[in-house]
Amino acid sequence: MTEAGWAERDIDPNEADVTAVLEACGGDARIAIRALLVEQLIQEERIERLAAALSFGYVRGRIGVTAGQFTAKP
Repeated sequence: MTEAGWAERDIDPNEADVTAVLEACGGDARIAIRALLVEQLIQEERIERLAAALSFGYVRGRIGVTAGQFTAKP
């Protein structure tokens, strides 16, 4: 890697996180991507459960309700 490449890598605040994920997955990028996608799905489901738990009276006028789901109004 060139010196400029190393300098850019040192500036990126996410580089340590990327390295940690890859190391946790034994250096296998496909397993790391799969793990991140599973984590994303878990977080999306959690957000949906939290949104569903909000009181309609509390969110009225702030977000719209369609088919039991909450969606942000523009």
